[in-house]
Order: sequence, then C-alpha cells, then structure tokens
Amino acid sequence: MFSESELQKAIDELEKSPSTFQDVEKLATFYILYDHLFKKQEPEIEPIKEVTINRYNGSEFYRAISCKKAHDVWRIMNDVMGMIKATNPQIYRAIIQRISRL
Repeated sequence: MFSESELQKAIDELEKSPSTFQDVEKLATFYILYDHLFKKQEPEIEPIKEVTINRYNGSEFYRAISCKKAHDVWRIMNDVMGMIKATNPQIYRAIIQRISRL
C-alpha cells in the first residue's frame, strides 16, 4: 500500500511533467487513490431550522424583523448584500469579515 507522502510525490511529479495519455491515465488513478485513502471528509453542516425570529426591541431594523419568518428575512438580506457588493465592495468585504469572525 502507498503512504500518503509517496502518493502525493507521485502526483506532484506527474503534474509537473509533460502530459502524455499514459501519464494522464496514471495521474487520474493516483487522484482516485488519494481521495479514497487520504482525503479528509468535511463534516456535514446542517442549518438550524428557525421558524420565526425572536422578538427584538431596539433599532428600527430589529423591530421590523421581530416575529418574521427567518427564511424570508434571510432572502431579503441576501439581496441587500448583493446590492452592497455591487455598489460598495469595501463595505461588503468589511461586513463579510465581521460575520466570519463571529
């Protein structure tokens, strides 16, 4: 059986060499072997099922989304984020960074 490092070395060498049909065929086999033997499986993330948003007080935005269906609010917010991305990419990136840090 191949070790991960041996298989990765063989893949790297074939990727760098000029392509022949035989080398591409070997490379495809090595990719399949690598994925089957060593690829780390990402855990499947299931979204939290949220029927309605909690009741909020405070800003106009919080009051507007209180007790609304979360799916509907997220659909609108996705549209808003698309508009922000198109009109002001810097603000869009700042929002995405803030959310990513949560």
